[in-house]
Amino acid sequence: MSGQGHKPPPPELLDEMAAVAAQQKAMERPCTFLPHGSRLFMAEQGWESLTISRSEGVAIADTLLTLEEALRNPENKIIFIPLGALMSDKDIEKLCLRNAVTKTIFKEVEKS
Repeated sequence: MSGQGHKPPPPELLDEMAAVAAQQKAMERPCTFLPHGSRLFMAEQGWESLTISRSEGVAIADTLLTLEEALRNPENKIIFIPLGALMSDKDIEKLCLRNAVTKTIFKEVEKS
């Protein structure tokens, strides 16, 4: 094998690895358990939230209407709520109570 270089991994694999790392980082913090088994994690603004929000299969919910749509869509397993979204944790909890589904929700927060 001498003289042969390693091929770099494809960009899709790197994106997927970064998404997993960002989600794991956010999941290290305490979470809020929501009705019907959903969980709410805080994702710090910056690389963590940006990576999660750009991940394949992640629904972005910046209003209560788009959050409800994301909760109702069975394809959506992960939902991302950006920093500027006008909804409280109580609003999120009420929508989870009304929609009997299990989702993982990441809410962007300012770095502490």
